[in-house]
Amino acid sequence: MKLWAVLFALALTLPARADEGALHFHFILHGRYTDFRNQPQPTLLFDPSTRGFDTSTYLSPQGEDSYLSTFISAGVDGQRGRFSFALTADSGELRSQTFPLLAPVCFSSLSRSGLELSGSGRCNTVVAGRRTLFPIEETLLAHPELTSNGRSIADEASATLFIREAWVAMTFGKNDFGLLRVGRKRFNVADGFVYDDWGTGLEANLDLGALGPSFDVGAEVFYPTRDVPEAEGWGSLMLSVHANYLPGLFEHVGVFGAYFRDRANAVVELFRGSLAEASVVKLENSQLGSTTYVNESRRLVLEFDQPLNGAADLGWAGTSGALSFAGMKLEFTGALAFGQLTIPDVTVSDVTTVRLATQTNYRANTLLGELAHLRLRRSIGSKVELGGFFIYLSGDQPPMVKAAEGLAARYDGFLGVSPYVTDTNIFFNGGISESFAARQATAPGVNGRGVIAPGLTASYDPFTTFGIDGRAAYLVAPSIGPFGGRVYGPEFDLELNYTPVRWLTLAAEGDVLFPGDFFPAGPAVTKVVLGFDLVPL
Repeated sequence: MKLWAVLFALALTLPARADEGALHFHFILHGRYTDFRNQPQPTLLFDPSTRGFDTSTYLSPQGEDSYLSTFISAGVDGQRGRFSFALTADSGELRSQTFPLLAPVCFSSLSRSGLELSGSGRCNTVVAGRRTLFPIEETLLAHPELTSNGRSIADEASATLFIREAWVAMTFGKNDFGLLRVGRKRFNVADGFVYDDWGTGLEANLDLGALGPSFDVGAEVFYPTRDVPEAEGWGSLMLSVHANYLPGLFEHVGVFGAYFRDRANAVVELFRGSLAEASVVKLENSQLGSTTYVNESRRLVLEFDQPLNGAADLGWAGTSGALSFAGMKLEFTGALAFGQLTIPDVTVSDVTTVRLATQTNYRANTLLGELAHLRLRRSIGSKVELGGFFIYLSGDQPPMVKAAEGLAARYDGFLGVSPYVTDTNIFFNGGISESFAARQATAPGVNGRGVIAPGLTASYDPFTTFGIDGRAAYLVAPSIGPFGGRVYGPEFDLELNYTPVRWLTLAAEGDVLFPGDFFPAGPAVTKVVLGFDLVPL
C-alpha cells in the first residue's frame, strides 16, 4: 500500500474519535484574471521553417499571456487530547495553457543547420549508439488544455492526488512542550530561501518556553517535493535543524542547518533553463553551415532529448531572526550554501564523418554560495507603514556554461531546492496570487546569475476594509549575463485590497519591470491581476 493511503486512513481515524466541536472545516476559493506581457522567454525552440533553433527570442521580453485562473481548497483539522490531525486537498492553480508542439528532428548533412525534419527525405546521418529521431519542442503551439500547477490534470492527479496536507501529530511532556508530527505538510527551511513547499516526512519540535527557558529547537527529515514519494524517492531526503531564542511574542533569533542528498535530479533540474545559454551565444557568433554551427545545433538536440540526470550533496548553515525595537520591526536571514553537484555535459565530434560520435560526461562541481536578506518596517501613526529591504543571492555562470568555456568546476551561486521568495511581484513571482500560483523552482536570479536588490515598501490602510501596498526595487546580477550586461532593471509594484464583508476580499495588482542590459532590448514587462478571495468558513 502506498504511503499516501496509510496517512489518509490514519487521519480519518482521529475525527471519528474527536470531541464534539473539535473539528474545524475550511474552504477557500480564489479567482484571478492575469494579463502578463513581455516576459523574458527562458526557452530555446526549434523553428521548423528554418530547420534550426530560433535564437532571436531567447531571454527577449516579448509576447502576451492573458488568462483566467482559479484555486479551490478544502480541508478539516481536529484535536483530541494530545493528538491532532489535518487533511487538506486543493485543485492547484487551474488555468488554460498552451505548450509547444514536438518536432521530429533528425541529423542531416544536406541541411545547412545540420538538422532536418522526419519525412523530408534528407535524414542521412547516423548517430553512434543512439536513435536518429529526436522529439524537440518547436515554435508552433498545441491546442490549449486545462492544467493544474502548470501540468495536465492527469499528471497532477497521478503525482499528488491533489492532497496537500495529511498529517497526524502528538504532543508530549510537561505543558505539551514536545511535538511529533508525521505525514504530508508544508516545510520551511531558511525562511523559505532553501525550501518552502509541501513535502512528506517527520517533524520533532521542543518548545522549551513551556518549561521556562525561552528557546525552541527542532528537526525535520522529509522528501522535498509536492509529489507523493514512491519507494525509490526516499533515497533523496532533506534534513533540517534549528534552534531559536524567543525574546518576546512573535520574536526570535536563531541558527539553522540543513543537508540534502539528491539522487532524484532535483538540483540539476534547477539549471534546465540555462541549458541553451552557451549554445545561443555560439550559434549567434558562427556562420550558418559552418562546422561550429552544425555541431552546436546537434549538441543542443542531444541535450534537450536526454533526461537531465545528475546528483548533489548540499548543505546550508545560517542565522535568522525577527525583532521589534524603537517602534520598528526587523527581519533578517543570512546563510552559506556548500557542497558538490554533478552536472551532465554532451560533446559532439566533428561532423565531417558520416558516423557521428557522441558522449555524455559528468562534471563534479563544488558549490559555495551566500545569502543575505534584510527587511525593516516602521509604522507612522496607525494608517501608514514605511520600510525597506535588501536581498543578495550570490550567482555565477551556470555549470554548463563554465564547462563549455573550460573554466573551474565551481559554482558560486546560492542554491535552494524549492525557494519561495516574494520580495517583488514580477522578478520574484510575488503579488496577490503568490500563495497559490503555480511556480517552478529555478537557480538564483536568471540562469543562476544571482540577484542583488535594494528596495523600498509603503503601506497605507485608510480604513479597516481597504489597503494599499507599494514596492520599488532595483535589481542587478552579481555575475555578468550571456549578453554582457548585469542590470535586470527597476521594478515597481502596486496592490489594492478591499474586504467589504468578512468572507470576501477583492484585490487588484499592477506591476512593471523595465528590462536592463542583462536582457536583449525589449519593451517593459508588465503584469495586471484582478481577483477575489472567498473564505466562507
